[in-house]
Formats: sequence, structure tokens, C-alpha cells
Amino acid sequence: MKTALNTVIFLLITASCFSQDKLLQSNIKYLTEKVQNYLDKEKTLSGYYSISELGIKMYASVSDKVKDKPEFFLEWKHLPDYQAAFRNCNQYTFDIYKTGKYNLTIPCLRVGRGELIDYIYPPIENRLKGKKIAIDPGHIAHNFEMGDLEKKHIIIKGDSLNGITDSIEIAEGMLTYATAILLKEKLEAEGAIVFLTRTADKCAFGKTYQQWKKDDLKTAVDSLYKIGELKAWQKDHFNSSKVKDRDIFRVVFRDLELAKRVELINNFKPDYTVVIHYNVDETNLDWNKTTNKNYNMCFVGGAFMKNDLSTKEKRFEFLRLLITDDLEKSIAISSSVMKSFESELKVPTATARDAKYIIEGCLPTEANGVYCRNLQLPRYVHSPIVYGETLYQDNINECKLLSAETDKTKNKRVQQVADAYFKGILNFATTK
Repeated sequence: MKTALNTVIFLLITASCFSQDKLLQSNIKYLTEKVQNYLDKEKTLSGYYSISELGIKMYASVSDKVKDKPEFFLEWKHLPDYQAAFRNCNQYTFDIYKTGKYNLTIPCLRVGRGELIDYIYPPIENRLKGKKIAIDPGHIAHNFEMGDLEKKHIIIKGDSLNGITDSIEIAEGMLTYATAILLKEKLEAEGAIVFLTRTADKCAFGKTYQQWKKDDLKTAVDSLYKIGELKAWQKDHFNSSKVKDRDIFRVVFRDLELAKRVELINNFKPDYTVVIHYNVDETNLDWNKTTNKNYNMCFVGGAFMKNDLSTKEKRFEFLRLLITDDLEKSIAISSSVMKSFESELKVPTATARDAKYIIEGCLPTEANGVYCRNLQLPRYVHSPIVYGETLYQDNINECKLLSAETDKTKNKRVQQVADAYFKGILNFATTK
């Protein structure tokens, strides 16, 4: 009897070990393929990470990997806890990364079960009630002058051959904000809690660009110089009275303002983030004439390039996209929105060959029209994200539709775009 009992115990232990080993190999395979398919655009990043039976290691350099000197080591038993940390105490996750190893001593991190997980997605909730949704209206233009500064101002002169009798002006920032306002109303009507990163005339810093330049430019320039982002001659140039607004906007303001949007979004801790942009034909230089092209597409995180793991912060975000399901959920919700774009807007979905930046800077996902791209918001926003690029504003038909109405919330085409976003998000959130 005792021998039989020992045999049963031995078989149970063996079966359990076999099951755990099988799950471990499944995790290794899944994450390895995830890097190859979504994160490593040029297949040049293997020197910065390893995924093995021991766990996941991140390295500051290729030589550190040769020495097996990891910058951060995450054991498999701590994987669920660190994944949960991104959901429950996101502000500490980079601090944990900087320590070099996952630390269970912070109370809010004790939320996992200390065991390997299976990559089966949890069931999706049936409503938007209580869902927190951040909306980022791309760019900041509230008038054509600001559109000029951003280089997001389309001016098409009247041409009777194209059926355009009057000149057309479109500033993308005006379209995105109107779309965001309309989408916000629709989502709130379904019980969602919605946050916008900017207002009609103010950027993410809570002030106009001109006010930011007056109040904060010198501090920003000095800070960028201190951390090595600007050279001495650049510091002097941007602090001089001769510097042009376009240079300030392009070199100093733009990335700092995007970083502020990321900060605001991550502090809000949304369930989903929606980034709204309108597109143009990249081959239609200066956008002062019309094009026949017209596509929709969505971007999610990933597609890191050769030099995109140059800092600890970037390597941390690479790890986040690897071990959380933010990327998988981003693809899923973006796919739902893409289907809505196509059905509601009657505009085709972009293929992998329809734009140079898709060919050179993106990795296709299994979802039609959804591409991994290493843009600032998809890289740093800690939630599932939809980064939509709808319509070509310079399309021969779209430009006429989008230029109607001074108040863009009353523009029928903008209303259709907002409705397409809404239906795609709602379909994702209510479909099991």
C-alpha cells in the first residue's frame, strides 16, 4: 500500500513538473516569436535581451550580454507579479527596472500568484460603464497659423479642372480636436470616463505654444543641454532672439510636448488610449495639390530599430511590450476600429506596400491595416492603444468634404470619423 501510494505521488509530481516544463517552453516560444514578429524590425536587437529557462534578461549592450551581465533580470516566477504591477502601480515599474531585479518588497506589487501564466486572454467586459479612455487629439493647431508652424496645414488653390472652385485650407489639429470632442461625447453617453490630453487652443502643458515659449523655453533648453540632448551651440542658438519658431517647435517643443501627453495619459491609467490623426499622401509634396490616393491605417507599438534600445528607459519599454498584453490588446482593439473605418468611411485599408513609411518603418500584424511602428506614444503609453490615421486630407474628394464648416464638430465627414472610432471601440468592448 505504501509503495503504491509513493508511486502515485511520484507520478503526480512528475506530471506536474512535465506540465510546468511544457508551459515554460510555451512561454519562451511565445515571447521569442513576439519579439521576432512585432518588436525587432531589423532583426538586430538580440544582443539586448535573452529569453531562456532561467527567465528574461535585458542588457545595456551586446558586450554585456557576452559577459552575461544583465541590466535587469526577471525570473519566470515573478513574471505575473511584474505584469500586474503595470496595471496596479505603474509609477513604480521603471523604478523596479532600475534596481536590476524584480523586488517583492513594495506592497502594491504583491498582486500576482508567483507562477507561470498561460497566454489566454481574459473575457472582455460587456459595457463601457466605468471604462477609462484617454483620447489624444493629434497636433495642437487651433488655427491655420499654428498649422503652418506644425507643417500640418494644407492649402489647395482653386482649380476648375479638379472641381475645386475656391481655395481649400485644412489644419489637421483642428480636425483631430473636433473628432476627439465628438468621440468623447459618444463614449461618455455609454458610461465611459474620458480624458483629453489637450484643449482646442492649448497644448498638453495647459497653455498655448506662444505662452509655453515665453514661460518655459529657456528652462527646457537648459534641461536638454544638461542631459546631453543639445550641444553648447544649440543651447546658445535656442536662447537667442534670432531663433525661428519652426526650429523651436521641431527640435525642442514637439518631443517634450509629446512626452507630456504620455505623462498625462499614464497618470490617468486608462483602459484604452485613442490617438487621433488624419493622414496625407506622403508623395504629394507640400500638399498644395490633390491626390487620388486615400487609405486608413492604425499603428501600435513595436518595430524597434537598430539604435532604439540606446537608453535604459527605451529598453524598459521594450520589456514592457514584451511581457504585458498591451501589444496584443492594442492589435485587437485597433483591428476592430479598422473594420469600422472601412465600413463607415468607405475608404480602403492600407496594405504593407501603400506607403514608404509602412515599408521602411513598420512590421505588419495579423490584423488587416494594423502595423507595429516605433512612434513616441505607442512606445511609452502604458495601455492598449489605437493610433488611427484616417483618410488622406489631400485626396481630391476628402479635401472638399473636410474643408466644410468653420466649426469642425459640425462637419459631416468629421462626424463620420468620430462615429467610426466609436463603433470600433464599442464593438471591441462589448464582444466576447
